[in-house]
Amino acid sequence: MDTMAIRTHSELIAAVKGIRAAGGTTSQMLATIARMLTDPAAPEQYEDILDTVTRTAAHHFAYEKDTGPTPYPDDATYDDLTPEGQMVVIRHVIFDFGVRIQPAATPATLASKTDTTTRYLAIAIDEPNVFELGIDGAPLPAHHLVAVAESEECNEDGETKLFPLSRVVAILDSGVHLDDDAPALDGLLAAHGWKLVEESDSHPDNAEHEVAPTNSQTTPPGIEYHDGRPMPYYLDGRKKLDERGSLLDAMLIATFTAAQTTDPATYGLDHVGVELLLIGASRAAVDDRLDYEQIVRGNAGLDCKRRLFMAACAAIGKALDVIRERATCRTCDGAAVSRTTDGTPVCANTGH
Repeated sequence: MDTMAIRTHSELIAAVKGIRAAGGTTSQMLATIARMLTDPAAPEQYEDILDTVTRTAAHHFAYEKDTGPTPYPDDATYDDLTPEGQMVVIRHVIFDFGVRIQPAATPATLASKTDTTTRYLAIAIDEPNVFELGIDGAPLPAHHLVAVAESEECNEDGETKLFPLSRVVAILDSGVHLDDDAPALDGLLAAHGWKLVEESDSHPDNAEHEVAPTNSQTTPPGIEYHDGRPMPYYLDGRKKLDERGSLLDAMLIATFTAAQTTDPATYGLDHVGVELLLIGASRAAVDDRLDYEQIVRGNAGLDCKRRLFMAACAAIGKALDVIRERATCRTCDGAAVSRTTDGTPVCANTGH
């Protein structure tokens, strides 16, 4: 459809909010979106564009009926959506047809972050309060623990070493109280689906050891920790998931929380723009994980939803990293306030 007009996410969101405030229906919102996407020079394209928009909405509506908290009958229409379900469908339609104010990250940038094989370090935690909460957000016992974290290579004095990142994929509980001797590491790892890399001896010490999952398909993505606690968007979304069993609700809460705790002006965006970027990243991660594990979405149990939600949160964290990187001056590492014609961020110092 060559004559489809270009509209930003913010423009479409503003129009939809106006219709909602006036008591409009979901169908009216979709019609408005289609009208805004119709080029004034080709008004005859409106019906075709409306059909494309509604078919896209049907895809998201089916997803909402399948995984959302509200059970809709088979013959339900868009106008039967609850306000919560309506927000889900409309936001995804806007994300699919609207454009961001800033250009997307280049494929080369994304590839550099995702093409390498993830490596892990196991780190003994023998002091209380190093981690206050586990991967599931629950308080941790005063036991000998082992955290498994994603790691990255660094060259130090000509020697390549692995250093742990803040993205933790597992916290292994030995069940042994801190007052007693720590158990051997290899046995603890094996009991939780991990193995030492190129090491065969038992290691009851507190050193860091490279490990690998025994089954990569069951290894969840890392959850970013700060001051011993998972990021707030993970905790808020995980609480919603455990309460309602709805992965979609959890993802919405997580993306909203993450967007609201950022300063979008730093990135040349608004809160809605950041949220829409995060929604797209988290949904793509969930779909990729479903494909990877060969699971039909409707068959996902609670444990599977928890893994999917971890994948969504990992994608949120990486998306925020990409946004921050694009908002950082390439010369002085300061906050970028403008961009060159090729999209490269620069700061206000014109002497660069």
